[in-house]
Amino acid sequence: LAGEFVADAVNVSGGHVGEEVALWMELSRKLGLLAGKLVDGTPVSLEVLARGELSSEDVNALGLSAVRGLFSGIIEEPVTFVNAPRIAEERGVTVEVKTNTESVTHRSVVEVKVVTGEGNTATVVGALTGLERVDKITKINGRGLDLRAQGLNLFLEYTDAPGALGTVGTKLGANGINIEAAALTQEAEGDGAILILRVEREVPEALVEEINADLNATAFQVDLG
Repeated sequence: LAGEFVADAVNVSGGHVGEEVALWMELSRKLGLLAGKLVDGTPVSLEVLARGELSSEDVNALGLSAVRGLFSGIIEEPVTFVNAPRIAEERGVTVEVKTNTESVTHRSVVEVKVVTGEGNTATVVGALTGLERVDKITKINGRGLDLRAQGLNLFLEYTDAPGALGTVGTKLGANGINIEAAALTQEAEGDGAILILRVEREVPEALVEEINADLNATAFQVDLG
């Protein structure tokens, strides 16, 4: 009733969920939400890949959680563990869950990839880190970073240039919006960049548009809880 996952509920798919996999459910939801926000177009497929030690577990439920995250950022209808498969089927989105024993940077990671009908893709990777198993975003579209997957975040895609980061910080500060954390990752080739700022409160849409205009950027906000 509270919207939490109940593995043994008769109307919830995903199969048995072990204790280890249960720890990754919320992160998988966040990765699905973020990948859906980053991709340009209408999703037609979602792929979840569990790498490393996690690959030895039954991870099918992670696909269910990622689907829930994806559609919660797209449609107005509440997305639950019960209705997520139906919503995906009605919208023609295929869901695939895979495993791979190799994980280069962490003992385990979960990778969520969303593909649109236009052929655009977005891939987000996350890990549980430290003794406290903190939700982290570790890679976006192949670009490495290290940011806690929590709170209200402003994502900006833009062409990197001197003073760009300062411009955003100045505008947010002038509007009384504090930056709690930041991560910047650049493309392996070229001068494109993604800037992620965790802020203490929502950024007014007019200010987002102003930042977009000044940096020729594409920005959106997402609440990672």
